[in-house]
Amino acid sequence: MIRSNFFVERLVIIKSGSSVYDEEFHQGINVIRGDHSVGKTTILELLFYVLGGEIKENQWLYPADHCDEIYCQVNINGTSFTIKRDIEKGKIPPIRIQDGSYDVTSLDNLGWKKFGPRRSESGERVSFSQQLFDLLGWDNHKSDDYANLTMHQVLRFLYVDQETGSTKIFRAEDNPRGDSEGIRTAIAEFLLGLDNLDTHKLRQQLILAEREFDKVAADLNAMYKVLGSDSGLTLDVLNAQVINISDEIVSLQNKDVDLKATTELEVDSASNYKDLEKKVDLFSRQLQSLNIEIQATTGEIVDCELFGDSLDFRKKSLLESKSAFDCIGAMKYTHCPCCLEEINSSNEDTCHLCNAPNKESYHSNNYMQILTELDFQIKSNAKVLGDYKSHLEGLKSALVIAESHLKNSQSELQSSSKTVDIETQGLIKRSKKIGYLESEIKNIEKQIKIITDLDKYKSRKSELNSTITDLREKIVAAAASSKNRRDKVNLGICENMLPILHSDLRDNGKPYEEVFEAAESNDIEIDFSRDRTLIDGRVKFSGSSNYIKKNAFYLAALLESLSDPLYRLPRFLMLDAIENGGMKAFRSHNFQRSIVEMFKDKKDFQIILCTSMALDDLNNDEYGVGPYYVGNVINV
Repeated sequence: MIRSNFFVERLVIIKSGSSVYDEEFHQGINVIRGDHSVGKTTILELLFYVLGGEIKENQWLYPADHCDEIYCQVNINGTSFTIKRDIEKGKIPPIRIQDGSYDVTSLDNLGWKKFGPRRSESGERVSFSQQLFDLLGWDNHKSDDYANLTMHQVLRFLYVDQETGSTKIFRAEDNPRGDSEGIRTAIAEFLLGLDNLDTHKLRQQLILAEREFDKVAADLNAMYKVLGSDSGLTLDVLNAQVINISDEIVSLQNKDVDLKATTELEVDSASNYKDLEKKVDLFSRQLQSLNIEIQATTGEIVDCELFGDSLDFRKKSLLESKSAFDCIGAMKYTHCPCCLEEINSSNEDTCHLCNAPNKESYHSNNYMQILTELDFQIKSNAKVLGDYKSHLEGLKSALVIAESHLKNSQSELQSSSKTVDIETQGLIKRSKKIGYLESEIKNIEKQIKIITDLDKYKSRKSELNSTITDLREKIVAAAASSKNRRDKVNLGICENMLPILHSDLRDNGKPYEEVFEAAESNDIEIDFSRDRTLIDGRVKFSGSSNYIKKNAFYLAALLESLSDPLYRLPRFLMLDAIENGGMKAFRSHNFQRSIVEMFKDKKDFQIILCTSMALDDLNNDEYGVGPYYVGNVINV
């Protein structure tokens, strides 16, 4: 599992072509500080939005809703990218991503790669959540109710906002469908690595297998209805029938029968009969040509599908290769591969083997280019596949029309035969017999195709049934095996919460909440499905105490992620609720000291918090982002 890191490096807000906010952020603790109602919360809301969050039309804050666009420079697993998003109230606009820092990106639309909010079922369109998940090294994840996790859902865990209730864990959602127990559980399991045994992959495979099983079962039922009493026939029997009928047709075709006309009417009838024979032969050849083209198009479709599978595998391999490079780093030789002499190189700015200057961004840029190219090929292949499928539908329609023409011509031929003499009647009967036998062959060929498909579908249904049974057993086993992992994560978070709870004391040294002071790790219960944290069986405390408990949970999870490689939580957290619930300055300062103490000497993390009661130790350029604001943070 990839150890994901995500840091905000710079945020730029644009109105009418000019920046109205432009500040740099750093790793570690970042404090946006200032007086009440100056727009500190607005900055975190815009960060939430530009990273993929969704803000309802009635939840936009002034003056953010009067700005035009946002640029956010982020560092993902050691590589800088710039994200751009337009401000559109009541909508979910796309996100544009470009390699490199904000300073080197073009401010127009050149060079930006655009990703919308929704993925396509065909895979032709990639969502911005999928793209960011790829860059973070995450697999796309689904909850138990089959809903794909998105950046919006992930950010509900990474951003503690002011509006959500103090007893809730996750950021509130207006839409109940986006806040089910299954989704909340999926978010927590995904970010905390509770599915570290790849249970979620097994669940995704099970979902796909069950869907395919239902489709195969439905197709089988349809085939049985078409075949009716013939469903018991075998391919050997049908092939023997085709051979016998073909021999009979050849025998009839080898019989020579001359038309004999004695009157002008008979001559015209014979001529008309010959014309109709030619039409029947023409339509028969058209049918044969269409069938051949249908087979060829079907083959092209299969080739496209196989090529698509190959591209998907190459993309998966690329992501795994990038993950391996991020974990292991560049390979260094101790001896020259040509002469085997020992290599001594002390210059870190050049290649230790050939002394060429190092290009720090080469690997990341090349990776992004290849990933984009693969995405383009996947989309192009999906387009070609769609064209072939449309062409196949057109051929099938043309086949139906040609069969109709053939049937009409055969009917005319039968009518014309009534005006031909007795000797000609023999030819007509022979032709009718041949036509009947040919239609019998076509019917048998259809039966052969259906029965061939039937055998394949029965075999596939049996395979899927075995696969589903195997996956369900693996999921049950994985769930049992992951209990130790789940217990370890819960214990780690609970133990990390205790220092904050125990240090939450009044200026006279007495606790605000006696339950907090006396709490042990086994007194804390974290219930993601029901969206709550309990201490000693209690959910509710005073308003300010609830926020201490809530923020303590998030800080504890972030701290645990620094030492647990199975966490997907990207070592990133935004806090905007440290002073809610009537928090007094002394208590807020005490809480801020707890944060500093908790993350002292820790690296590779980022906390962005807002406060109007900044601790003196944090009210400086080392921790602060921008000045201490006494006026509006965003100047419009």
